[in-house]
Amino acid sequence: MSLPDWFQGEIPTELLRLARAHCEERVHRQILADWVEHYGGEEGQLLCRFFRRDEVLRNDASTWQTLSASEARLVAPFSDLVLGIGDRVELPLTETQSITMGWVPAGESWLGGGGGEEGTTPFTLEQGLWCGIYPVTQEQWQAVMGDNPSHFNGKPKNPVEMVSWNDVHVFLKKLNALSSRSGVLYRLPTADEWEYILRGGPVSKFQSQYDYYFARSKIDLTAVTSNDLSSTQANFDGNCPAGSGKEGPTLETTSAVGNYLPNPLGMYDMHGNVWEWTSTEGGSDRVFCGGSWDYLGDNCKASNRRGDDPVRRINDLGLRLLAVPVGG
Repeated sequence: MSLPDWFQGEIPTELLRLARAHCEERVHRQILADWVEHYGGEEGQLLCRFFRRDEVLRNDASTWQTLSASEARLVAPFSDLVLGIGDRVELPLTETQSITMGWVPAGESWLGGGGGEEGTTPFTLEQGLWCGIYPVTQEQWQAVMGDNPSHFNGKPKNPVEMVSWNDVHVFLKKLNALSSRSGVLYRLPTADEWEYILRGGPVSKFQSQYDYYFARSKIDLTAVTSNDLSSTQANFDGNCPAGSGKEGPTLETTSAVGNYLPNPLGMYDMHGNVWEWTSTEGGSDRVFCGGSWDYLGDNCKASNRRGDDPVRRINDLGLRLLAVPVGG
């Protein structure tokens, strides 16, 4: 079967994105299914099952559940594109670097809870927005700024650190100038937005009593909430787990982003790895959240916030980006 021009020369992941973009067009999707089955090897034999179902490209995981464990492992690298996890998009940073953003829905939530105590602060996100599914990495920072200030330098997929709040705003100014034609404005989250995102978007007052929010797996984003945390779940000081969590490994360094389970919105490394600057001011300080590789499990709680001078640079403090429409 011949392929339409818009399929020619595309790499497999781009084909999957095209399938998502054309999920309402049965003919285009069937052409893709035939192509993947014929040319995609063992993975293609499995992936074509998804494209021949009408509902799977609308975030239905029923076909995935029919795969054996070995089959699921084989196609796991494509899971987010097949299932549409988090409604992800790739947005440009520079000519050579992009950033993967996940959708955060608008809604009402409760902040400040944890340890079995319900939240006391109502919060409403009026409009949905895009959030980086990872902290900003060393390679992304270097692409924009031309240097890598990180203490743990030379690890492009690790989060950038040793960046002050003031440094971050220089980065944002340059980034928004470089990406001015993309139609989005990059910024830091507020501390309230950050906590809302970590908890997985809208949560009830009862659901806000937990400290830690993960997905069941990288494929199944069903929320798993707890007041216990082990360092097998996040990068922090494993000698000091939270709640009844078990002691575990301590890396004593940052880790490559995405090595641990995401939260229920598909966002990675919101508990631990590096603290993340927010736009919120606390007197003369600026607020950051999330905990880090060098702190205790208790410091990684959803509601935990700390502050420091906006000129302060620390080897466990980085950032995560939001993207909103220009003028939004």
